[in-house]
This record gives sequence, C-alpha cells and structure tokens, in this order.
Amino acid sequence: MKNSIKIFVLLLLFSFNSNAQNNYQIKKATSFSEHAATQLELSDEDQKFIYDTYIAKFMNDRENVFGKDLSNDERKAVYKASSKKLRQSMKVRFDQPTTAAIMKAVLELQKKNQ
Repeated sequence: MKNSIKIFVLLLLFSFNSNAQNNYQIKKATSFSEHAATQLELSDEDQKFIYDTYIAKFMNDRENVFGKDLSNDERKAVYKASSKKLRQSMKVRFDQPTTAAIMKAVLELQKKNQ
C-alpha cells in the first residue's frame, strides 16, 4: 500500500513538471511567433506557421536533451542541428530574406528578455 502511494505521488509530481515545461514551451513559441508577425506585419496564417514550427523545435529539443546525460558540447550540437532544421522549415514557406528577418526578430526578443 505504501509503495502504491509513493508511486502515485511520483507520477503526480512528474505530471506537474511535464505540464509546466510544456506550458513554458507554449508561452515561448507564442511570444516568438507574435513578435515576429508584429515586426514583419505577417498574416495570421504565417504567425500560426511560425508558432507550429517553434513548438515542433522545442518538443524535439526536449525529446533529445531532457533526461539524458549529455555534455555541454552534445547539447550545443543538438540545439545547433535543431536551429538548422528550424531555418529549413521556415524556408519552405518564406523566402530567404523573410526567414532571416524572422530569425533576427526572435533573436532580438530573446536578448531583450534576458
């Protein structure tokens, strides 16, 4: 009985932690997409595409990094590959100058929020 309670409590704590991380990723993707869309006067559909692209990136990063015993260099390699994939995904919908402008707007927002 005590073991069942301990397992339940651990699962509950893990659930809260996972939900908090997902909420953080959603908030981050929302702010990135809203800021880029506002700065570049993009359509709602374009903003949604940017949001979806960033959510996919964050979930992929989490899957490849979270809970794994990676060195800093290994983490950097994962994030670098993820950023490259993000840019490639953006280029499917936007031309090179627009993609660069989106990335620049997001970078400015990140620096502003640090």
